[in-house]
Amino acid sequence: MLNAMNGKALNETISFILENIDSSRIVMDSVASIRDKLIDLTIEEQVISEQDFYKISSVLSTQSRSPLWENYFIKKHDCERVSKNEDRGDFKKNGRYYEYKSSGYNLDNSVNMLQIRPWQDCDYIIQSVSDDGATTFVLTHAEMMLEMKKLKASPAHGTRKALEDNKTIEYMMAVKRGSADWDRWINNYRKEDDIFDRETK
Repeated sequence: MLNAMNGKALNETISFILENIDSSRIVMDSVASIRDKLIDLTIEEQVISEQDFYKISSVLSTQSRSPLWENYFIKKHDCERVSKNEDRGDFKKNGRYYEYKSSGYNLDNSVNMLQIRPWQDCDYIIQSVSDDGATTFVLTHAEMMLEMKKLKASPAHGTRKALEDNKTIEYMMAVKRGSADWDRWINNYRKEDDIFDRETK
C-alpha cells in the first residue's frame, strides 16, 4: 500500500494518523474493556445488532477478534465445543464436527484461512466479516480438500526439508473478495439461512 502512495498522500496519511491517534487509542481501549460482554450484549440482551457486533470488534487485534467471532458463532448457533484432544475441529452440531475459520478487515481484502489441518475428520465453517456482517461458507471435508488444490494452499509453518515426512502439516490459503474464486465460493458454498440444514436433508 505504501509503495503505491505518492509523497503528498503519504504525508497526509501520517498527519491524519497523528491528529487522530488519541481518539483511536480511546476507541481501542473502550472496545477492549467490553470485549468479554460483546457476545451477551448481542445475543442475550440484544443491546447491539449483529452488524454492530462485527463493527465494534473490528478494532481489536486479529488475535483477539478471531476467537471472539468463533465464540459468538458457537453461542449463536448453540454448538458444542470440542476438546482439542479429539483433534476434530472446534465444535460439533447435530453429530457433525466443524473447524471454524474467520477473516476480515485486512488491507488486501482477502479471506485468509490459516492452520488448515487436512488430517482432521471435520467439515468447515468459513466466515468473511465486513461492516455488512458475516458471509458464511460451509464446506465438507472433501470440498475443502478440493479447494486447497484449486487455491494452491501452502504449508503455514516450517521449511520444505522439515516437512518432508510430516503427516500433520498445517496449510494456509486465501480467497480475494470480488475475484472469480470468490464468486465461485458464493455460488457453491454460501449459506444465508439455516447454516446446518445439510444434516436435515
